[in-house]
Amino acid sequence: MRVLVLWRQSMINMRNTDIDHAFCFKRYDTENEYFYFNIYKGRFAEDYAWIDKKMFDVVIFHYSAMELRGAEKHWENFVRLMTTIWREYPCRKIIMVQDDYTRTKSIWDLALGIRADKLYTVMRECDYPILYPKDKMNSIEIKTVLTGYVEEGYINKLSLRNHRQRKYDVVYRANKLPYVYGKHGQLKYELALYFKECLKDIGFIYDISGTDGNKGAVLGDTWIEFLASSRIAIGCLGGSGFADITGEYRKRITEYMTEHTDATYEETKAVCFPHVEENLTGVISPRIFDAAITKTCQILVGADYQGVLIPEIDYIVLRPDFGNINEVIKKMKDIDYCEEIANNCYEHVVKSQKYSYAKFVTWIKNDIGNIDHVKSPSSELSKYIERMCQKNNDMVMNDILLRER
Repeated sequence: MRVLVLWRQSMINMRNTDIDHAFCFKRYDTENEYFYFNIYKGRFAEDYAWIDKKMFDVVIFHYSAMELRGAEKHWENFVRLMTTIWREYPCRKIIMVQDDYTRTKSIWDLALGIRADKLYTVMRECDYPILYPKDKMNSIEIKTVLTGYVEEGYINKLSLRNHRQRKYDVVYRANKLPYVYGKHGQLKYELALYFKECLKDIGFIYDISGTDGNKGAVLGDTWIEFLASSRIAIGCLGGSGFADITGEYRKRITEYMTEHTDATYEETKAVCFPHVEENLTGVISPRIFDAAITKTCQILVGADYQGVLIPEIDYIVLRPDFGNINEVIKKMKDIDYCEEIANNCYEHVVKSQKYSYAKFVTWIKNDIGNIDHVKSPSSELSKYIERMCQKNNDMVMNDILLRER
């Protein structure tokens, strides 16, 4: 089969997890052909004019491309263009999405516009009625996958030290998320502040900080090295407390924060979304797998990590009210105990290969199923498609380079 992957790179330095996820299909499926087209800001009709109906058996809208919905003007143009190209196109149409709780209606618009066959979400099935009500999604099949998986390439690169030889006792980076992600969305940043206070007088060496977007973030291979330099990492479930289906809450918050730059979460909620309840379930973060690869002991909030991790065996549990922090710190001081926890996690998550990208790709292939009428193989056509994708991707990269100078 020939598969077109519409993905998005909008800056030079991307998070490894986004690149690993996007390119896992080409890396781990040797039976089919994959072609990657960077949509950037959506592109123009002429950039897609080369596509015809004899080319592709499957088109995948990768979650990185779906993030364009955060730019409303570009997204509206993109949906119109994609509807024109793909609505009647004879192939399987797949959408992969993350952060479904932001501008959810924009996901519906694309899915219905192209007549998608399947939508893979990272949200749990219990949240489908909120995010993907049946009366909105027609016959589109929806299934849950994880936010990330184990990239086996890192395992071979790493030369891990035992815990007594590592530079840091604890490391952590947390992005300060907008208030539209609810109280749950503030937890990551609150953990950074809380642990900096808790650890300051106990003799630990740590590197803990909050970040603003990519400013201060640790990106690329440096992120894996950062985790591997420490014996402990802190974390919690990702996600949002509630869904902003239309983007209206974000607009209200942005307008309010422009005039009240120091407003607290509670003040902002009282004005912008006073009656909204936190009703979504958190999801496991790709960081969980990164820490497992580096054999870094994890201190995680709560006891439900989608069945991937076993509490107090694969990680140390911090109660959501932080009420057992003294017990947690006592465990953190026990180097051998933390190393045992980290090794347990490595065995269950990494060595078992249950959560590898290779297994994920195989599952996706099987779930998409067989195509009744696969388009005729043609090395000349494949070369042409590759040239057109590369031409587009080079144009986009040149634009990014000019912008980031």
